[in-house]
Amino acid sequence: MTVTLERPVTTPTVRRCPAWCDGQHNADRDGNFFHRGPIAVAAVPDSAAGPTGDSDPAVPALTAHLVLPAGPEFDGEPAQITVDNGDLFGPYAELNLAQADAFLRDLKVFTARVQQMHDRLVELNGGRP
Repeated sequence: MTVTLERPVTTPTVRRCPAWCDGQHNADRDGNFFHRGPIAVAAVPDSAAGPTGDSDPAVPALTAHLVLPAGPEFDGEPAQITVDNGDLFGPYAELNLAQADAFLRDLKVFTARVQQMHDRLVELNGGRP
């Protein structure tokens, strides 16, 4: 995929997307352009969401996507995995490879613990899921 960026100060810039890019590009307020891969989402069912304070119920979610910054200055910023809570303007983390490895280890422990809770819930419900 080839993308042409309209830039107000200079002539348009053409970028060739990596094969994994989903074509949903982002740009920050400085005009830096980001290739983004498909988003991975983990969320609870909508019916389980509870209200927080005065707001409507919100589904807890975790999203992640591969990002390759490709700013106009071509500063060589490395690819990263961006992880957030599904809120474009909320907190996020930019993970390098070592940080992504640590995060994956934590997710495996988290998943194993949730599985234990699930199994206990089945027991408490008399064997019914």
